[in-house]
Amino acid sequence: MFKGLAAILLAGLVAACSAGAPVTGTSWQLNGNASDITVISVKNGDVAEISRFEGLSGSVSATGEARLNIDAASFESYVDIRNERLRDIFFEVSEFPEIRLAANLDPASFETLAVGDALETELQLAVSLHSEVRTVYAPVRVIRNGQDSVLVISSEAALIDAREFGLEAAVAALAGIAGLESVTPVFPVHVYLVFERG
Repeated sequence: MFKGLAAILLAGLVAACSAGAPVTGTSWQLNGNASDITVISVKNGDVAEISRFEGLSGSVSATGEARLNIDAASFESYVDIRNERLRDIFFEVSEFPEIRLAANLDPASFETLAVGDALETELQLAVSLHSEVRTVYAPVRVIRNGQDSVLVISSEAALIDAREFGLEAAVAALAGIAGLESVTPVFPVHVYLVFERG
């Protein structure tokens, strides 16, 4: 359910790789404290709830190799028992501690982005969740908000389908334990990522 979110995350990496002054010979690092990934879940047909990942790290190399890691145990739903169930049943953090994103970027595509400028793009990301790897397309807005800083935000929600990662049984199990009629297996994901020249 959160692989897609992960997908958008890498979008940020792309932006970073492209910002401002020539990227050649320069790497970019994700500012995890300033970045955020939110996930919307819907239960019983019409009850929406917002959760987030708090443990994010990532980088973009000078050659455009982008990597983003999400600490699955950092998922915060603001309900302790729900956090525990998600970590144990859905993410299975003891066996799969991270959600990983990867992409090969073309820094030249973003080199001319001046401070204050923004552009819309769609990123193709390889998302690894529960040992399954899927291609996810993430529409994002890249903003050059400083000489050595790039902001990447979702231009629209990325819809992540847990079934594509073989997690339909986990979604059903969570619904059953919580006594819910249903939990929608498709999750809208939004990102707010800050990359800084390293």
